[in-house]
Amino acid sequence: MRGFRSDLRVALLALLIAAVGGASAAAQVGPPIRLVQPPPSAVAPGAAPSPAPDSNEGTQPLPPDVQAMPLAPVDPAWSGSLPASDGALPETLWQGTEKAFVMAALPQLQPTVSPTLQALTRRLLLSNAAAPGGADLPNSRSLAALRLARLVALGYVNAAAELLGRLPWKGDPEPLDRLRVEIGFLKNDNDAACRQVQDAIGRYQDVWWDRAQIACQALAGDPGKAALGLSLLRERQVPRDQLFDNLIEAAGGHAIKLERMPDATPIRVALLAAAKLPLPADALQNADPAVLRAWATNAQVPDDRRLAAAERAAALGALPLDELRLLYTEIAFKPEERKTAIQQAGDNPRARALLYATAKQETIPAARAEALQSLLQAGLKHGEFPVAARLVAPLLLELEPSPDLDWLAPMAARALYAIDRPQEAERWARIGGAPAQAQLFLIERLALGSNGPAWPKDGLKTILEALQPKDAAVEPGKLLLAGALLQAAGEPVRPADWATLVALPPTAGPPLPNAALWLDGRDAVAGHRLGEALLDTLAMAQSAGRLSSEPIVIAEAVARLSALGLEVDARHLALEAALAAGF
Repeated sequence: MRGFRSDLRVALLALLIAAVGGASAAAQVGPPIRLVQPPPSAVAPGAAPSPAPDSNEGTQPLPPDVQAMPLAPVDPAWSGSLPASDGALPETLWQGTEKAFVMAALPQLQPTVSPTLQALTRRLLLSNAAAPGGADLPNSRSLAALRLARLVALGYVNAAAELLGRLPWKGDPEPLDRLRVEIGFLKNDNDAACRQVQDAIGRYQDVWWDRAQIACQALAGDPGKAALGLSLLRERQVPRDQLFDNLIEAAGGHAIKLERMPDATPIRVALLAAAKLPLPADALQNADPAVLRAWATNAQVPDDRRLAAAERAAALGALPLDELRLLYTEIAFKPEERKTAIQQAGDNPRARALLYATAKQETIPAARAEALQSLLQAGLKHGEFPVAARLVAPLLLELEPSPDLDWLAPMAARALYAIDRPQEAERWARIGGAPAQAQLFLIERLALGSNGPAWPKDGLKTILEALQPKDAAVEPGKLLLAGALLQAAGEPVRPADWATLVALPPTAGPPLPNAALWLDGRDAVAGHRLGEALLDTLAMAQSAGRLSSEPIVIAEAVARLSALGLEVDARHLALEAALAAGF
């Protein structure tokens, strides 16, 4: 019996070794085998904690060749709120990616008027995923802080507010409290923002909090306390912020003229609205989307003064298009303005609002079509055609294609392809006749792929010839862009097709992206590091707030999205680039 027990122990030990390292591990030479054990804190509520591994109470010690090692704690810095039905990316998003790289690259995500890049950026920032591993960047804010900052900077204020209490925050809590205040102002909830100031000001000595308190006093209608606060700052010899001081005086009823606001912070914009002053032109161009959204939705600001900011915020994806449509229809127009709506051609925000209101109210199809065409042409002129197409989509879909509207057909078809309504777009393309269909071939193939019109026998040459207008030649850069987009989207462009383009003269395009983003992105795609590759691609695909028009760059971005399994987004991006180029 004793020999039998000895043999049984040997057999059990062999089974244990096989379970943790394979049968061949019995003869392993080197460091001891490690067993991954749950950390002591991972105990079900109400259950008794397990004895420590070295305890002799009721447990057998592990074999001498085995070490217990607790699991590393999960970093929740990328916990998200986006549901799968809204395009959430997988939880393995950052698998294989170093945290230091994500922290360095996140600030490169800038506002853009590209709807495709906006949608991908939102999915990246709001998806729920295990955070990237590795150490933080030295002397940097935490990953959670950088992520929240990007969400706010890109205009996703409500999403940032939702995540604010869920993300971990290490170190100094002051930036978190400051962000709560700014989110309150960005949501035009001055009372909530000022309650946050009152709750937190006793904990901090930074002058930012003093000015926030002074601003709250002015916003509450107490100019005496606000003026006293400014006097105390001067007595402390705090460096003056002349713009802030002027805004405090203006909120108190003093007449001032403000022509510039180079840094339109949430507090400054709240004071500007309270003082009933217009938003300076430089702030309209340079302010973050969240600030523009706050101005556009501030009930204290007259409708006319909100228009330009609302258009800009909507183009940048920070303001829902329904809110812009509503604002357009709330503007009061004089009868003589309505008579000349089409002639104004959408050259300014008020003219575009008039065109939209005219199109919405018009019951005669030809009159509605004229207003819609003017709006779409204005979007094309300003490099925002995909945004304009989304804006007018509900009205355009109500308009029935007919032969007497064949002049609208090319523009209507492009707009409907842009909003992913190919069946309706094809109906308009058919009434446009053979010339219109030939010019739309590029758009249709990018939108539909092999489900679109058949690839011509002469290949790319036939496609490029159809793009040439009768009275002029297409710019060489646009021809190269057409070929690059088709190949990147997987269309059958042959080596011989490039013969028509290889001798074209070089063109001066936008600056090329950072080489680090380019090279790391290629490596990340090859290594199936989804989040890292997508982050690189989003940063490099835009230039100065717009989708890059450089053929090499945009074709690379399209090809990368396809390689990452995002084929639908790849085609949307290619189509958007073609429409933005005027095809």
